[in-house]
Amino acid sequence: MNEYIDVWKLLAGLSLFLFGMSQLEYALKKLSGKRFQQILSRSSRSPLRSVLTGTIATTVVQSSSLVGLIVLAFVGIGIIPLVNAIGIVIGSNLGTTFTGWVVATLGFKLDMSQYIYPILGVAGLCLGIFKGKWRSFSLFVFGLALLLLGLDFMKDSTSNITTQLDIKILGGYPLIIYLLAGTLLTAIIQSSSAVMMLTLSALYAGMITLPEAAALVIGADLGTTSTVILGSLQGSIVKRQLAMAHVSFNVCVDVLTFVFLHALLELVKILGISDPLYTLVAFHSLFNLFGLLVFMPFIRKFSALLEKRIKKHNHNLTQYINNVSVDITGAAIEALTKETQYLLYLVLQLNCRFLHIQLSKNTSFVGIPSVPKHLLYADNIEYYMAIKQLEGEIVHYALKIKIEDENGSSMGVSEQIDRLMKAIRLAVYSAKALKDIDSDIRTFDLQSNNWFNTYFKKLQFAAKTMFSSTQISLYILSDSQAEKIDLDVLSEESHVFHQEIAYTIYNNKSEAPLTSLDLSTMLNVNEEIKMSEKQFIEALRFYYNSQK
Repeated sequence: MNEYIDVWKLLAGLSLFLFGMSQLEYALKKLSGKRFQQILSRSSRSPLRSVLTGTIATTVVQSSSLVGLIVLAFVGIGIIPLVNAIGIVIGSNLGTTFTGWVVATLGFKLDMSQYIYPILGVAGLCLGIFKGKWRSFSLFVFGLALLLLGLDFMKDSTSNITTQLDIKILGGYPLIIYLLAGTLLTAIIQSSSAVMMLTLSALYAGMITLPEAAALVIGADLGTTSTVILGSLQGSIVKRQLAMAHVSFNVCVDVLTFVFLHALLELVKILGISDPLYTLVAFHSLFNLFGLLVFMPFIRKFSALLEKRIKKHNHNLTQYINNVSVDITGAAIEALTKETQYLLYLVLQLNCRFLHIQLSKNTSFVGIPSVPKHLLYADNIEYYMAIKQLEGEIVHYALKIKIEDENGSSMGVSEQIDRLMKAIRLAVYSAKALKDIDSDIRTFDLQSNNWFNTYFKKLQFAAKTMFSSTQISLYILSDSQAEKIDLDVLSEESHVFHQEIAYTIYNNKSEAPLTSLDLSTMLNVNEEIKMSEKQFIEALRFYYNSQK
């Protein structure tokens, strides 16, 4: 078994490295919180700033997957447009190269082994003692120590393997084989950083030459696209657009780099870098930097091309929550809020359809997607069932959101979710009240009785005033305008109006040519419309209160 010991140590080192990376990423999610997300959002308002933000953010947090996850979330809820998201993603490619510099120095140029075990011991104890941010920081240190321990294992195992293997059997293969090997290995273990560490270990042990190591690194860069390809297969339209941008950028840059591989290695030597390990990490940084500089002027045009070519063809009503991971609490709440806002808008449109009224054309719904075409041609019941399905998907998403904020508290987030859920439930009740009288309303259109027509037109006019008022529109769409709205007054006006209608119907029943069934129908319709308006106003109240 002795001949396999070093191989197992290599695998153990790789496993520790991958586990350490996952713990680092998890700890950084906890430590970064809303502040990091806000900085990322504010710093990405132009393609150039987006590229710089992606590079710096990934350099700081050392996790392109974490940055990519947050960017995808922000694109999904409309905080960051696709063009700027592309800038962040390609900028993160350059940021990940910083890992190679750190590891080449700490892992190979400095002897960190004597510090690893004390760090592991202290960080492990702190994990069991502390809570909140201190526990997250302890996890970060613990993950870093595991990463370095795994690297130390890999370095030692490759040093011994060189005495057991005949290196000549690896010779003679063209560089394209090394590129394909790097691509395949990265696609399997889903970590370009791990492949970079393996490559550095092999280069340090003299198992491969510098050009072969460079080809492996190019392959690893190309292999990272497998993650986004798999993640976008069942994803939203924004995911597919962003994934295509990532794949296109990496393929173009990596193909050109492979063609000019020897020239770039010579350029690194001209810059005064002669150490093989530093040459490799400099090569990695250099070709990503060149790719950025060449690609950056075309980001806007490329983004427009993607949005034009990759379009949405499914009938899924969700607009935001499918694009945002529930693990990023702040972004998930924002997506939930926007999806609730969208549901309120759909209910408002459906209620007007039930009552055969049309909203004023100057009513503005800026920022809210329009009603999908397949619903425009659906009947009212199909429309209502689609909203019910949307309600279910929103509730299912809300239940999975991690409600602890960066301080470990869940109270504020939990209350906000609860208010949004109440807004959704009341809005759907509002639509249901009108659905229940849909057949009665349809019969009114066939009535030749002037008395019937007169009172129903009054109901329609009052409902149109309430549902399509500019105040309601502003209340849904702009919290900054909310102080101009008095929902209590609006609710009272609706209540008084419908009471007066019921009173008038009772007083005039002897004069009106109505049967008992007609009278009962008219009173029921009046009461259900009143209930629908009341529940919609209450839905708006809970929606607004969720933003406080």
